[in-house]
Amino acid sequence: MRNKIFLILFLSNLCFLKLKAQDPHFSQFFVASQFVNPALAGSGIQNWKVSCNWRQQWGNASTPFNTQAFSGEYKITGQTHNGIDDSKTGTMAVGGTLLMDQSMYGAFKSTYGVGTFAYHKPLSYDDEYMESVAIGLHALYGNRTIDYSRLTFGEQFTSGGFDVTLPNGETALNSLKPFVSLGAGLLYNYRDKEKGFKIGGAVFNLNRPKQSFLNDPLQLLPIRYVAHANAEFKTSETTILSFNGIYQSQALPSYFAVGGSIGKDLSRGDQKTILYLGGWFREGDSFYPYIGWLQGKVQMGLTYDITTSKQNDGPSIPRSFEFSLIITKENMGNVGIPCPTF
Repeated sequence: MRNKIFLILFLSNLCFLKLKAQDPHFSQFFVASQFVNPALAGSGIQNWKVSCNWRQQWGNASTPFNTQAFSGEYKITGQTHNGIDDSKTGTMAVGGTLLMDQSMYGAFKSTYGVGTFAYHKPLSYDDEYMESVAIGLHALYGNRTIDYSRLTFGEQFTSGGFDVTLPNGETALNSLKPFVSLGAGLLYNYRDKEKGFKIGGAVFNLNRPKQSFLNDPLQLLPIRYVAHANAEFKTSETTILSFNGIYQSQALPSYFAVGGSIGKDLSRGDQKTILYLGGWFREGDSFYPYIGWLQGKVQMGLTYDITTSKQNDGPSIPRSFEFSLIITKENMGNVGIPCPTF
């Protein structure tokens, strides 16, 4: 019976019920850009990019959250080859993400498949700078499942203890169906040899898909609103500053995160090597320092959440950390700054 009550309360928070719903989020949101704004696909200096985020939240709790995202994006048009940049006539890009989230030691699992499309229209362009606006489209397929073999219910209790082979009596929990969610975003982008700026916004769950394990037609996935911005500055031949922030709102929950990093160019020879140090603050939750390392086409990042909320008053301080990995095919053009941003 205890597991049954806990499961209902747990799903009430995770299944996007009306007042407490929020989509998955990452501390390193600038890596999981397709969940921030679909218009960000193809906005960087890379011809293609693949990346992953791995996050463990509340790792020292009894039921930690483990989330992994694997993403890729590719410029169909507007690539740079051998120093010749075709993006001045417009860039089309596509992207995709597979996100997996599990909790209760794998008893509750969520899987999302995302497809994005973006078109970037240049406003002005020469060999020294680029300015453009973009529109992006987002489609998500989501599915959630419960592994009953990892749970026990009062109906399964016998004189010899719990027998998981017996019916659990919770047929209503099987009614959580897959869903499709749609979204769109806008982006303004400027960059030159010394600096870069991006500002944009997006909306997700525009079609308000149904999400309820109790088969309640009134429980719909709330629209999620996102606003974001970042700035990058090359302050010297070996130093790069970057700042970014994000604001998200979904039903009643909302939060913002702001921060930045400093990058030190340690390159020797032709291969780019940069060390990044920085940190971000997430409203009402935590401050998380960041360390990153770029070596050639590969960039890694690590953050650790230092909790600032009332969760510190509990019997154990929450422990959450996140690792990211990015592999790119950078273009050979003159415009662009390699930073841990979108």
